[in-house]
Amino acid sequence: MIFVHKDEVIELHARAIDAFGGSHGLRDEGALESALVAAENRHYYTEADVIGCAAAYAYHLTQAHAFIDGNKRIAAVVTEIFLEVNGIGLDATEDQLYKLYIGIADGGLSRDEVEERLRSWTVTAR
Repeated sequence: MIFVHKDEVIELHARAIDAFGGSHGLRDEGALESALVAAENRHYYTEADVIGCAAAYAYHLTQAHAFIDGNKRIAAVVTEIFLEVNGIGLDATEDQLYKLYIGIADGGLSRDEVEERLRSWTVTAR
């Protein structure tokens, strides 16, 4: 399984802010590191599959508020890139994805619920 590295996430965040607006900057490096290692820990300690690890990225990056702005956006980007590089695609509408990340941010979705939704949307990447 290929995991995402902190420097890649920081670069992706900068590109997203440049493209879509918002404030640049990392608010809490420790929170970012913690969110990223959550996915790896799920794999190594509970033998989570790709979808379980993707759910960890989606949930923990959204909840961590590691960046000044764009936390839901970076969570979405990292989750989708992680799935893609590991051979999984998502068949979900923009509205479904929006509701997923808003649901995480407002505390309405647990990590297990995020995993269930991602699992229902997964397809083999081409």
